[in-house]
Amino acid sequence: MPIIARFSFDVPFGKKADLFKLSNKWETLQKDVGFPKPEILVGSIGVPESRVEFNHRFESLASLEAVWAKLNDSRMADYQREMAPFVVPGSHRWEILRIHG
Repeated sequence: MPIIARFSFDVPFGKKADLFKLSNKWETLQKDVGFPKPEILVGSIGVPESRVEFNHRFESLASLEAVWAKLNDSRMADYQREMAPFVVPGSHRWEILRIHG
């Protein structure tokens, strides 16, 4: 059953452009561990404008788990350290949604 794995978080004011530059820098890591290219959403109406969501489509929960199993890649620590200034503490979370139909 296909799913969307949504990683969302809030970005400090004025930092979205820098966040997107950084996410481009780390595209290779995302590909190497198996994340599909995300649909990236930003807050507009009804959600905070600071909100950013990376929605990844997987064909099954097992395929997502296989990617998560590779997150012990040594580059992840560097990625997390570089990304930390762009994430409002406590705002980040994963949500897993099933695709209906």
